[in-house]
Amino acid sequence: MNTKVESLKKIYLFQKLNQDELLHIAEKIREVHLPPRNVLYDMGEDAESMYIVKYGTLQISTATSHGDDVNLITLGEGDHFGELPFFDDEKRSAKVEAKENSELYELRYADLHDMFSKNKEMELKFYKEVTHYYIRRLRKLTHDLAYARELRKRFA
Repeated sequence: MNTKVESLKKIYLFQKLNQDELLHIAEKIREVHLPPRNVLYDMGEDAESMYIVKYGTLQISTATSHGDDVNLITLGEGDHFGELPFFDDEKRSAKVEAKENSELYELRYADLHDMFSKNKEMELKFYKEVTHYYIRRLRKLTHDLAYARELRKRFA
């Protein structure tokens, strides 16, 4: 059993890919060790890769305009992060720091672009999953926003 392939299967981005496509991506993945309190990347840095947590715990945070840290989410085994700049070519929007010894799988954007240029069916499956995922998130955000506005009306 290929542990990289098993990790990829759990991520929405890759769920519709077949075994050969997953193996091809797994061949491009490299392992990254991150000791506790080490920062993988910080806000404003250039982005070249996305990551999958093989094991460990990572904290994703950002800062307010006053410089206060705001913890956004804690990630663990099987979670992924850092994919947004693949889609919009923007810089990193948060800081990622290891809370304990962590092992990550790194997948470079350039490798994904190269694979997609050679396999348009694979690219289509990938982007369809991304579209479905972000539509679900947008629907939830719309619902949450409507609920927040309703609460504001009730208690204003």
